[in-house]
Amino acid sequence: MHVAVVGCGAWGLNLVRTCAELGVLGAVVDADPAAAQRQAAAWAVPALSLQQALEEARLDAVIVATPATTHAAICRQALDHGKDVFVEKPLALDLAEAQVLAAAVRRSDRVVMVGHLLRYHPAFEALAAIVAGGEIGALRLVTASRLSLGRVRVHENAFLSLSPHDVSMILALAGAAPDRVDAVGRAFITPGVVDEAQVDLGFASGLHAHLAASWLSPFKEQRLVVVGETGALVFDDVRPWPEKLMRRDHAVTTTAAGPIAAGGEPRFLDLAVEPPLTREIRHFVECCRNRTTPLTGIDEALRVQGVLERAQSILQRSTT
Repeated sequence: MHVAVVGCGAWGLNLVRTCAELGVLGAVVDADPAAAQRQAAAWAVPALSLQQALEEARLDAVIVATPATTHAAICRQALDHGKDVFVEKPLALDLAEAQVLAAAVRRSDRVVMVGHLLRYHPAFEALAAIVAGGEIGALRLVTASRLSLGRVRVHENAFLSLSPHDVSMILALAGAAPDRVDAVGRAFITPGVVDEAQVDLGFASGLHAHLAASWLSPFKEQRLVVVGETGALVFDDVRPWPEKLMRRDHAVTTTAAGPIAAGGEPRFLDLAVEPPLTREIRHFVECCRNRTTPLTGIDEALRVQGVLERAQSILQRSTT
């Protein structure tokens, strides 16, 4: 199998390298011919135009890592040329555009996968398996923090830029869409563009999720905290590999003096040490070869897009 990576920007370079390491890189494409030529020379593959890549019979799939405004259009072109597609998040600019694209996917026989990277992180995979196995009981609370003093955008707010991966993880754990979405945000730099957002999701099961996103934080935090009836799990992606996933069991007992909560000793869990991007692209390749539905396929993309849009509509009202 051979794929063309479309987009040789900062993240596209990671995709190019990963595809080369997995032995599936067949070509590179970029609007800047010089950028494409540099990667072509580095990995001994041709630099093609998008049209050339779509018409090249030996290329089975395309990986789209272009600006978000172009994602849906390039995906439609790839489908029209019979290519399987991996597209970085977001799938589209809004839910309506995503639904139109989803209809095209369902009419085709192509594999389409969206890059929700953290679903393939060894720490999240281990966390999700513990939750699915009922080891910490029914879920009560999930908090997701994605904070840093980082790149400030002027067209896309902090929640849309930073939190799609967290939304994807939370929906996977909940196994359902939220029946309530609340949000508040503040725009400090560019009018109408939220720099700091707090979003709450409520689920019919009683699970509550809280997401925080900011690119104006003085410290970096990338943490998912999952609290169940009998224990909690913490996926902290800022910590070193041996400390990325922590578990602490707990219990609440009722006494004459009132309820008392007590916890066991926190312990770090062993994890496979492998980049999540490698696992993600390997999964895409396997789905293409076996003609199976990706874990983060078109239906997953629509679920995430739906939550993002509900939160976005509230954030826009709060800053206008």
